[in-house]
Amino acid sequence: MKKSFANLLIAAAITTGMGGFTTTVFGQADASVTAKFVDQAKAASDSKLGDIATELTSKAQSLNTTAAANATLKSKLDGTLKALTGGQDSAALTSAFGLVKSSKLTPAQLDLAKQVGNLASAYVVQKNFSTLDGAQGDVANVVSSLRSGKITAALPALKNIAQNAKLTDTQKQLITTIGDKYAPGLSKANGAVDSLKKLPGF
Repeated sequence: MKKSFANLLIAAAITTGMGGFTTTVFGQADASVTAKFVDQAKAASDSKLGDIATELTSKAQSLNTTAAANATLKSKLDGTLKALTGGQDSAALTSAFGLVKSSKLTPAQLDLAKQVGNLASAYVVQKNFSTLDGAQGDVANVVSSLRSGKITAALPALKNIAQNAKLTDTQKQLITTIGDKYAPGLSKANGAVDSLKKLPGF
């Protein structure tokens, strides 16, 4: 009986130890994803990327902490940072925008999810459009507005960027994704403009 009880104690100790070990490993994995993203952003020639990345990961960590039991939310947060680190900006936006659709978010968590989406958008805009000819002022406006959560202020500049004739196909896709998030119908309006330009006399 004593031996059986001792075995139970040992088993419990092992289980507890493994639980602590698992938590530590997952915590380190998350920290590794965050650190890699921030380090990469800070190593970029554009110093603003490091600042935005720091803000983004701070909000992401706050959201992750307050919603630790929400596995779906955690997966989307990790997916956003991993995609940004891997240069998959379109996938990162999709993941970031999906955060607000996660179930059972409190009002405070929903606000954090929106901030993560805004900062991810600001990061993508700064990274992909800061050198776009003739768009520097609009890009600065969009990035600043999104970082401070002033979405309405960003809309005119977003529209201007979307109508820039020098956009690459990748840039068009990204600005359409962002535009559809903050100004639904923007891509349709741009499509109409493109159609008009193709008509004789335009």
